[in-house]
Amino acid sequence: MESASSNPTSPLRRWWRLSRLRLVDSLRHSRRLRSLNALRLRLRATLTTPAAAARTLCRALEFSESPRLDQHLIRQLQAADRFPDSVSFWRPIVASLPRYRSLVVKQPQLSRSIILKAPGPNGEKGVLLMYFEYNWVRLALGISEEDFRWLDEHFDFILSTSWSPTDYAALRLFLAQTTGPVFVQPCNYAEAAKLASFHPRLVVLDSLPCDWVDPQFYPVQPGQQRPIDILMVANWGEFKRHWDFFHALRHLPASWRVVLVGQVEGNRDQAFIARLAQDIGVPQKLEICQSLPAEEVSLLQLQARVSLIFSLREGCCVAAVESLFAGCALGLRADAHVGPLHYIHSLTGRRLRPGHLAADIQELHQVAPTLQPASWAAQNISCHQTHAKVNQALRTQAIQHGRPWTQDLLLPHWRPYPRHAHPQDAVALRPLYAECHQRFPSVFPPDLLETSNR
Repeated sequence: MESASSNPTSPLRRWWRLSRLRLVDSLRHSRRLRSLNALRLRLRATLTTPAAAARTLCRALEFSESPRLDQHLIRQLQAADRFPDSVSFWRPIVASLPRYRSLVVKQPQLSRSIILKAPGPNGEKGVLLMYFEYNWVRLALGISEEDFRWLDEHFDFILSTSWSPTDYAALRLFLAQTTGPVFVQPCNYAEAAKLASFHPRLVVLDSLPCDWVDPQFYPVQPGQQRPIDILMVANWGEFKRHWDFFHALRHLPASWRVVLVGQVEGNRDQAFIARLAQDIGVPQKLEICQSLPAEEVSLLQLQARVSLIFSLREGCCVAAVESLFAGCALGLRADAHVGPLHYIHSLTGRRLRPGHLAADIQELHQVAPTLQPASWAAQNISCHQTHAKVNQALRTQAIQHGRPWTQDLLLPHWRPYPRHAHPQDAVALRPLYAECHQRFPSVFPPDLLETSNR
């Protein structure tokens, strides 16, 4: 653990550092600029080859902030004469994307993926849950079209997104390789309508990927002491916007105990974060912890009065939902495009107003003992409620398509990867994991079961 104290920083240096950070941040997160970029890409797509146009239109769809533009882009992408729904068309498009090019080559095998149901007799399909878009791509690019047909015949797929917006080119490739419904967990309910209209075989689930948390790991006791005033669990990446949090801390009591938990992201580590806090002039003596095990993070969450996330755009931020289960009052910026913002209301926390962040954090700190985040989360978004909703959605689709459904999904939970909640389920599935590895060793590692249950 590293601490950061408030060594004097010159007012001019502080002003200059904050001004630069604000400018870069405002450009990166400007919704107007995102919309303009979507329009630019849409125009560019009219002037190039079908493959390049398809890639560009999918990218435009990711930048679009307008439902009207969304639908226009989707209609263009659904033009079968120009953009066929075939593996031969979409596979090279996705293979050429820079975000996957090196990753899939260096790390071709699945991670953060788990089998929730084994295939049964009479065509009853198994179910494979895959987190993170790069795992969809690993599977889609890592085996032949013929081998994928075997998987499609034996499994349904749940694709859990890791960001919002998700990768629409990767989705289109996955759809080209399958014949039945493909189930998607969006990272943000605001993206659900766009996903639902993207392709007729996409089934958008009524849950977020962060909704697999098990309350048993957060034994909240009534009236328990919470000596940590503010906790932030967020990697040290730039998109987590620690600078904005530190600026708000300047206007909050210096006596507060503030703990940050994160991990290295790029060239940013805990020493970088400590220097940033010092440059901005944080008055509190921060406790900065790096790469803690999940169990230790949970203990800190159970000791925290308030949990804060300052991202303006990301996926579903599991740490925010874990904080609710731990009984923390949760605060996110009101203008954030982050999935768990949907879960902040009078029982769980506060939406922090831009321009009033410090005042809203102070108020949240005061009312925190009167809120009920843990009980609300356990009753609404735990792995048990999510399992019931997802199971019902898949069961309904199987029946509608005339396929048998005799076995329900096994129960997974997230800790800090998807794993089987009941050890006996993992034992029962061991032969199936072994078969998948034997058939597809390039993408199914021999230890996928252990990785999912470590």
